[in-house]
Amino acid sequence: MKIMLIFPTWTGEYGLFSYFAKRASTWPPLNLAYVAAVSEARGHEVRIIDGEAEGMTFKKTIGEVMAFDPDIVGMTATTPFYHLACELAKGIKEANSGLPIIIGGPHISILKEKSFDKPFDYAFLGEAEESWPIFLERFEKGEDLSGVKGLLFRDGNVVRSTGMSEPLNDVDSIPFPARHLLKADRYRIGTMRGMKRFTTIMTTRGCPFKCIYCSTKVFGNRVRRRSVQSVIEEIESVISKHNIRHFIILDDTLTLDRMHIADLCDAIERERLSITFEGSTRADLVDEGLIAKMAKAGLIRLSFGLETVDPEIRRLIKKEVPLASYSTANRLTNKYHIETLNSVMLGLPGETRETIAKTLAFLSSAKEIHQANFSIATPYPGTELYEMAKKEEHGLKLMTEDYSKYRRYGSAVMTVNKLSPSDLVELQNDGFVSIYSAPWRIMPMIRKSGIIGGLLTLMRVFKGMARKAFRR
Repeated sequence: MKIMLIFPTWTGEYGLFSYFAKRASTWPPLNLAYVAAVSEARGHEVRIIDGEAEGMTFKKTIGEVMAFDPDIVGMTATTPFYHLACELAKGIKEANSGLPIIIGGPHISILKEKSFDKPFDYAFLGEAEESWPIFLERFEKGEDLSGVKGLLFRDGNVVRSTGMSEPLNDVDSIPFPARHLLKADRYRIGTMRGMKRFTTIMTTRGCPFKCIYCSTKVFGNRVRRRSVQSVIEEIESVISKHNIRHFIILDDTLTLDRMHIADLCDAIERERLSITFEGSTRADLVDEGLIAKMAKAGLIRLSFGLETVDPEIRRLIKKEVPLASYSTANRLTNKYHIETLNSVMLGLPGETRETIAKTLAFLSSAKEIHQANFSIATPYPGTELYEMAKKEEHGLKLMTEDYSKYRRYGSAVMTVNKLSPSDLVELQNDGFVSIYSAPWRIMPMIRKSGIIGGLLTLMRVFKGMARKAFRR
């Protein structure tokens, strides 16, 4: 069969933020590349369209689909951009009403039948690497699909569900992602060491932590690790086939298993791979020995989730990381010249202007923290935060279930105590000004974002300072 897989363009939804969204978040759709690899292994012909990386409008995407003339189309979408996948699917159906369209990804996996909109004929729930080839075989032969785990499908006017798919136990068994179907030269990311061509890679699946703003309903709480040898072989394949030497490791917590990441770093050194990489972890799961080992193996950027400095809010969001760990961890990463990001969320349960002011004051005075990212807490379906907002707990109130507004930047969908959505957007801008008006943070920001991004950032800072002065 001929299979077309699509990741629709999305950054246009961010308006002023689209430059930064495109620069920082145009990542290879790894889930589609995995599905493509499994499909090719069974002899199917596959094409992937990454609408964002390829700058492809919906009209052009539909034209490419019709020209390829596939037997089936698959799409993926996250919550804030699910409506775009629906819109694109409708356009494809208008061009060819008989073409079967499948949707997958975290949004449909969590909301299931509630989001199984009419343009879609099938939906995959959870991990698809085992169920997808079974589906393809039965679909091609016109056989019954009720035995395919993790599937929604239409039986006339009735939606049938086979439940969630089972988590894949042997993650080493999955073929390496079909990166040859992506335009590798389109994926570039700014770092303190310049722009880098990159790809994404996973060494584990699952997260054991219970932070209320995250959902683990796709990969689950049980952590499954790939063998170090498998990861090394994939890295070597990427280097030899695509000449890419920078990797974003997508593991939920990079240093969760100290031995696993240490062994991987040793193997990178032993094989003399000469790569750079980055990832995210918790500030209390690093120490100098591990930081030094990762830096030697090529770590150039690490992200920590600070979220807030208020102890009661940290308790409510189940952020069980001592606040002192962030200063210690940032000092260590600075010592080893590792660019470090610290994420902050505004509008969490129990939030007030005073608690936000405490967080901003901490960041303004903490010279060891060079970069911080300010997002607005967003109650994605499937999270405990969503349930809290629905029940109006801890001062929260959900204002809309229009998921296209669940975007974290320049948009808020909850009130908390006396803070309205517009207040939170304004405070997000104030936070940005607070951190990036500090002189010691200007050059790191320019090195990371480039001249254009640096100028846009400075314009935002100056506008924000002017707004604050006007309010006074």
